[in-house]
Amino acid sequence: MSATEKKRTSVLDPFLLQSITQVFSQTPATVIASPSDLLAQLSVTTPTTSSSIEIISDLPQLDLLNRQNQLSSYTKQTPLLTLNHEFQLPTPTPKRSSNFLKGCKWSPDGLCLLTNSDDNQLRVFEVPCDRLPLNEDLNAVLHLQEPELIYDFQWYPYMDSSQSDTCFIFSSCRDNPVHLFDAYTGQVRASYKAFNHLEELVAAHSLGFELQSGRLYCGYDRIIRAFDIQRPGPCIGQWNTFDKANNIYQSGIISCLSFNSQIPGMYAAGSYAKSIGIYGDMNGELIAVLHGHVGGITHIQFSPDGNQLYSGARKDGMILCWDMRNLGEILHTFQRHVGTNQRIYFDFDPSFTTLVTGNSNGHVLGWDINNPTTPTLDFLAHNDCTNGISIHPKKPLLATSSGQRRFAGDIPVTMSEDEDEENFYAELNVKKIPRENCVKIWPFIK
Repeated sequence: MSATEKKRTSVLDPFLLQSITQVFSQTPATVIASPSDLLAQLSVTTPTTSSSIEIISDLPQLDLLNRQNQLSSYTKQTPLLTLNHEFQLPTPTPKRSSNFLKGCKWSPDGLCLLTNSDDNQLRVFEVPCDRLPLNEDLNAVLHLQEPELIYDFQWYPYMDSSQSDTCFIFSSCRDNPVHLFDAYTGQVRASYKAFNHLEELVAAHSLGFELQSGRLYCGYDRIIRAFDIQRPGPCIGQWNTFDKANNIYQSGIISCLSFNSQIPGMYAAGSYAKSIGIYGDMNGELIAVLHGHVGGITHIQFSPDGNQLYSGARKDGMILCWDMRNLGEILHTFQRHVGTNQRIYFDFDPSFTTLVTGNSNGHVLGWDINNPTTPTLDFLAHNDCTNGISIHPKKPLLATSSGQRRFAGDIPVTMSEDEDEENFYAELNVKKIPRENCVKIWPFIK
């Protein structure tokens, strides 16, 4: 294993892992009783010492900018469709001179594209995939307005446009409950509320679905709560991730969630405290806490076979591939350019052979999942940060979104004593700083 792949710290529950090892050493039973048994079937190897902390040697810092400069050339591509005017503010103000996107996601049936932007709106576009390329811009068929900053958004996993009772969108925003929107009418159909110990309403920072139980899981500050999708209102269960009484715990805001499709009840939770918690069942049984990123975790995703977990973080140029059969071991490290706190998504093609991600410098990079050294895809998608990546579930199409928050300190500009401060910053925000806030649809050629 290279030095790049060796700097990892794994905090494991020795008692739980000892029981997993004992189950694994026995003859497999015909009925799997728990996620721990299923995890054992993936050939988990565990520490044999009494220590619950395994520390592997340090990782040298990588110069991501030099890594990008070493790519002497990149593929030039032409977008099939550009969605632009929907995201332009009609009347710029000093406080908000322009809008910018924060991600895009294809619907499970591939007929619609959902976007999130800084104006606290979710937009649904019906993209005519069979008539691409198009030279005309499209209007959103649905605008979902939230009152505050949107933290996370998800399609209902079983969404099918031909069945109206499955067309739903989940959204979480600041100081509000989780909202379930009707993807036909745009109305809020249900709300899922959580309260802290002072009986104050708290907002979820991340959303995830456990498909077999029909539960919606939400990440909060050191707490994970579960809701019954069919029963709006308060949560049906909650579990603290931070408990100093235990040997292992996960601190920080739970920023992202991903469920293992092969082991019912097993899920991973990323935290802004730079850790990833592996939970063994739906009742919050913590198996391990993984450390390896230098920034807060912003996106995680299990492989379809459940053997790997991929993770990305803010201000961290690494996408890590964790081996779930040997917790704490890194199989691959994919290098990208992430220079801000913004969430930058990555995605996989339906055959799970290619990993594609955006970059802070506007490039789109893609790799064979078994060969992280040389990108097989590299092109400049936007003249701004490419933050959203979504591969069409049925067609060879790739959707990207761009934009980022800008501040006056991003460029050196001076103001004379006789200039009006409000007019100065309005001119600075509108004219001086280049931006590109749009969605583009590309042909996806591996």
